Amino acid sequence: MDTSLRVKIVWTFSILVILSLGGSFWAIYNFYAMGTTVATILRENYQSVLAAENMVKALERQDNALLAQSEGEDVTMAGDFDDNKSAFFTWQNQAEQGGTLPASQIILDSIRTAYQSYITFADSMIARSHQGAFTEARQYYYEVVRYHSDQLRELCFQLFQINQTALVRAEARTHSIASQTAYGTMVVSLVILALSIVATAWLIKVVIKPAEELTETVKRIGKGKLDLKIDVLSNDEIGQLSREFNKMTERLRRFEQMNIDQIIAEKRKSEAIVESISDGLVVTDTQMRIIHINQAIADLFGCTEVEAVMQPVASIIRDERVIVLIRDASGPGDRTTEPKEGLLQFTTNARQLFLRPKVTRIYDSEGVLYGVVTLLQDVTQFKELDRMKSDFIATVSHEFRTPVTSINMSVDILNQGILGSLNERQKELIDSAKEDCQRLTKLARELLQLSKLESGKLQIRNEELDMRSLVESSVRPLQLQFQEKAVFLTLDIPAALPLLVADEQQITWVLTNLVTNALKYTDAGGKVTLRVRAEDHSLRVDIVDTGQGISPENLEKIFDKFVQVKQSSDTTPGSVGLGLAIAKEIVELYGGKIWAMSSPGQGSTFSFLLPLPQMQSISRS
Repeated sequence: MDTSLRVKIVWTFSILVILSLGGSFWAIYNFYAMGTTVATILRENYQSVLAAENMVKALERQDNALLAQSEGEDVTMAGDFDDNKSAFFTWQNQAEQGGTLPASQIILDSIRTAYQSYITFADSMIARSHQGAFTEARQYYYEVVRYHSDQLRELCFQLFQINQTALVRAEARTHSIASQTAYGTMVVSLVILALSIVATAWLIKVVIKPAEELTETVKRIGKGKLDLKIDVLSNDEIGQLSREFNKMTERLRRFEQMNIDQIIAEKRKSEAIVESISDGLVVTDTQMRIIHINQAIADLFGCTEVEAVMQPVASIIRDERVIVLIRDASGPGDRTTEPKEGLLQFTTNARQLFLRPKVTRIYDSEGVLYGVVTLLQDVTQFKELDRMKSDFIATVSHEFRTPVTSINMSVDILNQGILGSLNERQKELIDSAKEDCQRLTKLARELLQLSKLESGKLQIRNEELDMRSLVESSVRPLQLQFQEKAVFLTLDIPAALPLLVADEQQITWVLTNLVTNALKYTDAGGKVTLRVRAEDHSLRVDIVDTGQGISPENLEKIFDKFVQVKQSSDTTPGSVGLGLAIAKEIVELYGGKIWAMSSPGQGSTFSFLLPLPQMQSISRS
């Protein structure tokens, strides 16, 4: 019966642990037995051997002391005899305590009896020596005492021999136990090692190999081979995982088969939508390769859709402006994808086309850039309408100036009283008519200038300009208006600025218009600052006021034509809303940029950049 993977692993390692513990306990037991044997040897046999040797030495010293006394050489030798007598008894007691062998006990009893006899005869000899009978004492030693001394020495040698023999046998037994322990430990270790190898091989077969096969099959399925199945060889966790994965693969296969027709239909529908777009459309990947183009792009660049797919953009779209747009959008970061000129002009079949590019990035579900969609919107018709409008405005403005001039002259004649004096009421009406004529004259002039700018017919005269002198001459006519309204005008212009190449009249018009607007919307006691700085190969001009400010919704459209920002306090009609639009056209004519920043109640800042000569490229289109 198949069990779980956990149970298999637990049982395998449990058996190995039990075998390891058994081998360890067996080795510990043998080492303990060997240690016990060694301790017994040291405690019994070795102690008896040592005691026998020392008893012989003590006995020899006693004999020497007796002989010395019999010669009458030193009466103090009796003390040596007594000391060695005590030493003999001490070693005799140690031998009796350590002697556990039966033979040793018999010899020790004999030694005790013999030594008592030896002491008795020795005392008799000592008594004779003390009486001065040295010759008799010496003769007594050789005839009686020496016999008992030799007998006692023989018994000590027998005790030594018995314990030495026991010591040799114990040593052999110890070596035998050590060898058995070493061989046994080695055998047990080899058995455990063999079982570990078998268990590891079994685990590899049961766990690791099926897991590797499962992983390899999953990788192949992940690459799209959904027809593969994993072999189920067990009922453990790996077997269950294999079965569930086979079920999932089957569901994925059915799902893929079910949706492939729908995916094809959606693809064809998307292609039909792209083809139906009259504007040019290019889809590229992050490697700047074309994924798809529609017929409009194919006609524009003289290629077919089939030959363009997966080709580099530069090999199909032979226009550096479009290539730069796609390259910037395909790179990292949020790059600007709008051309400075706004429209791209092409000539095909002797016909001019104006296309407005729009680039859109495509991201996948994880936010990674997938590709870029570039739309070239055909605005040729709108461009033609804009040209017609500009021509119409120019014609109307030109024709409008003559009657307005005539009316203005008639109003001046009446106002001067040449045809008769005027009463107060008539004077007010004539002044009102004069203001309206001036406003109409300004409108005609601005309309005419705007039409010339848009049509490229404005005649400009480029010359080197000192910005400091140009600003001072531009604001000089406005000093009286600032004084009358009690608004302070401040100029912040460095003495050393690069020369600007431009038309003095046009730049003066831009400065005058912006400063006049700042004055118009700044209350008495306020301040207007005109600041000029050189930065990044350009001249930057800032007109900062402390006026009423502009709301965000109006700030986005103030540079459009005919847009006026009226305040609730305005009681007189203002301009027609062409001043900022003309200023924008003039600045962009020199490749510059104009913008505004403002918050209601916190004043406004109008700024524009004009390129310096080495960076300047004037466009008349």
